[in-house]
Amino acid sequence: MSNELLNIIIPALASLLGSVVGVLGSAKVLTYRVTQLEEKMKKQCENCSVMDGRVDRLEARADVMEERIRTANHRIDNLEKKEGIKS
Repeated sequence: MSNELLNIIIPALASLLGSVVGVLGSAKVLTYRVTQLEEKMKKQCENCSVMDGRVDRLEARADVMEERIRTANHRIDNLEKKEGIKS
């Protein structure tokens, strides 16, 4: 082969090899980052389900307390009417 042909083929192969190595390296890093993000999201979802359960229990307790307050207010109103007290 002539020197001109070698001067064309060798840099072209080196460039192609560099591109392939770069693409494979970036794909590996991207795969690692996606895996890390998936793990973080999984942990976040677990925390959300725990928080949802806590919020549900707090809402149920709040409903019970509101009902008790309404009952107490109704009883107070009945006592005031019975005693003739004006509020």
